[in-house]
Amino acid sequence: MMLMLVVAASAHAQLISEKTDSKLTVNLDVFHDFQLKPNDNWKAGKFNPGFATALTYNLPLGNSKSHKVAMGLGISTHNYYSSSVIENPYASTLTFTQHAGDEHFKRYKVNPTYAEIPMELRFRFNDAWKIGVGFKFGILLSAKTKYIHNTMLGENADNKVKVTEKYCNIKNIERYSYAATLRVGYKWVSAYASLQLSRVFTAGTNGPEIMPFTVGLSFAPF
Repeated sequence: MMLMLVVAASAHAQLISEKTDSKLTVNLDVFHDFQLKPNDNWKAGKFNPGFATALTYNLPLGNSKSHKVAMGLGISTHNYYSSSVIENPYASTLTFTQHAGDEHFKRYKVNPTYAEIPMELRFRFNDAWKIGVGFKFGILLSAKTKYIHNTMLGENADNKVKVTEKYCNIKNIERYSYAATLRVGYKWVSAYASLQLSRVFTAGTNGPEIMPFTVGLSFAPF
């Protein structure tokens, strides 16, 4: 029954895509960020999931009916995990505490969210295969941290409680982001990759020079 529902939904999405792809495209991206260029202060996590969506308007590329120029608006959110914890995320100079191997440490992440303007050259072959080469510009909407760890109650090592610490609107995250993008796919499913050309943390704040390389899947059912 579940398989039938998935097949029906896929067929319906493909039909909608064929009717609307010439003008509007909605992309839904799920991805993992490789944290390039971490430093000794920042021990990057192995899995850094994120999500993005964008609505773009397609214009013909020259006289072609298959190739398009697309531009629109979108939003993306990233989760940069680490065993390094920022002590005071509101300070002008960042300091870190290392928790690799700490049995009380659970997880820590920095979570920036951006409003974005994506632009792409989209090439379609045989009315099925697609390649999109583009660029996107982002403006920081919010930046948060989340730290989960255990702490002891009293002197009893077995008496632990889980603590979650959250900070919103943290400083020292670059306000703007720039990234090159690539999509290669068949019909409404594509492999997706991007390389951010700007760093995540503001230069001169003792933060890592993270420039994420993103890989994932992109869905365009509408």
